Amino acid sequence: MSGDLTPISEYAHLVPRRRSDDTGRWKEVYSDDEILNTIRGTRLSTREVAEELDCHRTTAHAKLRELEDNGKLKSSQVGNTLIWEVRK
Repeated sequence: MSGDLTPISEYAHLVPRRRSDDTGRWKEVYSDDEILNTIRGTRLSTREVAEELDCHRTTAHAKLRELEDNGKLKSSQVGNTLIWEVRK
């Protein structure tokens, strides 16, 4: 083993999905807009975002990292906690 860690974005495909009643297609349960609107105007920890979305912390973390990788969010480490905010 090389000791390299797999980026969290590699697990983004594990984000829960449900079939749309209208189209029958799969859609993400937690949309980017829903997450951004939850955080916009404030700063929240991963746990707080998970609580707001009523999802598991690891699910929230995967989506938050994906949004950060896409330049929509930024995070800062405060102790052992990541704090998230929308990029301006």
